[in-house]
Amino acid sequence: MTESAEQTRRQDILLITLLGVAHGLSHFFHLVIPSLFAWIMPEFETSFAQMGSVMTVFFVTSSLGQAASGVLVDRFGARICLYAGVALLAAAGFLLAGAQGYVWLFPAAALAGLGNSVFHPADYSIMNRAVHGDRLPFAFSIHSIVGNIGWALAPVMMVAAASATGSWRLAAASAGGVSLLVLVALIFNHEIFAKSTGLEEADAQKDAGDESLSNGCDQSLISSFAFLKMAAVWLCFLFFFCNSFAFGILQNFAPSIFRAVYDLGLELSTASLTAYILGSTTGILAGGWVAKAFPRSDRVIACSMTMSAVMALLLASELLGTVSVLPLMAFMGLGVGIATPSRDMLIRGTCKSLLGTESFGRVYGFTYCGMDVGQTLAPLVVGPLLDARLFSLALVLVAIFQVCAVATAVGAGRGQSREQK
Repeated sequence: MTESAEQTRRQDILLITLLGVAHGLSHFFHLVIPSLFAWIMPEFETSFAQMGSVMTVFFVTSSLGQAASGVLVDRFGARICLYAGVALLAAAGFLLAGAQGYVWLFPAAALAGLGNSVFHPADYSIMNRAVHGDRLPFAFSIHSIVGNIGWALAPVMMVAAASATGSWRLAAASAGGVSLLVLVALIFNHEIFAKSTGLEEADAQKDAGDESLSNGCDQSLISSFAFLKMAAVWLCFLFFFCNSFAFGILQNFAPSIFRAVYDLGLELSTASLTAYILGSTTGILAGGWVAKAFPRSDRVIACSMTMSAVMALLLASELLGTVSVLPLMAFMGLGVGIATPSRDMLIRGTCKSLLGTESFGRVYGFTYCGMDVGQTLAPLVVGPLLDARLFSLALVLVAIFQVCAVATAVGAGRGQSREQK
């Protein structure tokens, strides 16, 4: 390996690490407020329904902000938007720490939602421009895994901090402090991010003469929100929606479903979700290698997600008995995890073949907001089914939405292939 190649590899590793940490921070803030419910609710005399409305503000703000922040990323640069997102999370943590009543929780949640909305369009725009193509599948894999680590760390750190200090406010302030440390780390390594910023103009010039763009791609589609005219973009959005709707059912209700359907105890029914998450993490790790070995991302997604749908149907059928719950949940998560890096490669391919690299921010931002929409709607739709004791039907819905995700991925892949011919 030449000295230049080795330097590029090291820069890529540092960039992937920094973006992974930032992504983990955004996932961390998904659970900062819920982790402190046990302290906040007695002090402000709130109900679970009231606290749930606070989190609804977070996800609605994040969903709307994600589509808008994608446009800002393409217009003003991913690096500045990334810094702003981390700063907003820090502000949210400190505002939560200083909350003087229940209504203060809403602006804190809104600030956190706005901060969270920046990371997918900014991170993926930077990675797609700056990371070497051979390392991109692994970059996407690591990015997703560190996000999951952020989810895992939030309850542990927040509860530990609140318990150790006797103050949930200090725990919230510590979340703000962690955000400031991440912001300092990003700014200290600004040269790494400047690399991707410097490539934006070169990408635009390259795409102007790219044959894939000259074969029927209307340059007006690249500006503003006109990219929404592209069917492939909506198919990517629907993929995220369907996939996250299926996960939202499991995330919110898996323990309750398996206690009712299989008469499992609390420990085993709760462990079912853990098995899914462990399987998903393993799949994401493997998915980086799979995405590199099999460049047809839509086919990888179709195979792995179909496996997950079959696992959901087997669980709904009760054919294999109680002993099958944990293995089937692990294999379901494995299929979804394997699809994850290929999912991001599919969106990258859609951008490059239909719109050009200067659209990375807005397309990733818009398609990823489908994830927030799916997770927001899933409990609203499935909750009444469980109230009606239709627990197995909820598992059937998981399979249905996973199959729908397959259909959208295949549709997007075919559209991309037609443009490349």
